[in-house]
Amino acid sequence: MHFAEIITILIILLLVATSVALLTRWIKIPYAAGLVVAGLAITELLPRRVGMDPALILNLFLPILLFDAALNTDISRLRSTVKPIALLAGPGVILASVITSVILKYGLALPWISALLAGVILAITDTVAVISVFKEVAVPSRLSTIVEGESLFNDGIALVIFSLLVKMNGAGSLSILDGMQELFVVLAGGSLIGLSLGYLSAGLFVRSDDSLSGILLTLAIALGAFQLGHWFGVSGVVAVVIAGLMLGSIGLSGKVQASTRLSLLSFWESAAFIVNSFIFLLIGLEVNLITLWHTLPAVLLAFLPIRWGACCLFIPF
Repeated sequence: MHFAEIITILIILLLVATSVALLTRWIKIPYAAGLVVAGLAITELLPRRVGMDPALILNLFLPILLFDAALNTDISRLRSTVKPIALLAGPGVILASVITSVILKYGLALPWISALLAGVILAITDTVAVISVFKEVAVPSRLSTIVEGESLFNDGIALVIFSLLVKMNGAGSLSILDGMQELFVVLAGGSLIGLSLGYLSAGLFVRSDDSLSGILLTLAIALGAFQLGHWFGVSGVVAVVIAGLMLGSIGLSGKVQASTRLSLLSFWESAAFIVNSFIFLLIGLEVNLITLWHTLPAVLLAFLPIRWGACCLFIPF
């Protein structure tokens, strides 16, 4: 795409996002929903069609959202809800994946491998949507901690299961022991990278105690942890989350000036807001209404049972 076209599209998207933010505040509807509708409406106004680039979403947008959520997570609250978070992010994801896969297999007559892969993708909590909506809607603090905490960790579980299914399809079989071993290595490796980067960056942040250099450092850590995780073949998602939690609990302690802490949190709040705005606008631009209408029965078949099951899982908590 020509650079002038990129700038033009960027300006249009920024103006649309600004208008939607003001309008949704006035008519009291969720900002994310308004962005999707706006994306549907402005598709023909752009110089050319804009699609969602998976590499951009995974390598830039997702680390920023995850790091912002982890940075603002209260460790003490997270520790008090570790049991339901572990249950939902582990066995909960596996159970939801199996239920969704069976429904898709027999409801849409899909091959088993396709149904299993789709089930894993659909079963996990949407991290982007959860973080976005929970910043706008007042919910009980315990529920917010559980859902946000689960959404931070379930991506790593789902990505491992997805890769195991792909390997199983290619090799013809895969033992449960091999799968459990790979799951442990991926999660432990991501945690180790996150702990190392988080601890080192927290020390540098406290020593520098400068808001501008702190912003650059945390941005490098957020993006770098994700890339290091993939480079070592472990979970980049877990690495980003652990690094953010470490920096939030150690780096943003009472040892730094209040102005430095405020500047850093304000930057990450703004960055997450901008990323969320672009993601939901791109979702609206990507959706084809004719295709959506034709596939609506299949969409509802995949959506309704798994959301009902998720609500049942949350009842005990």
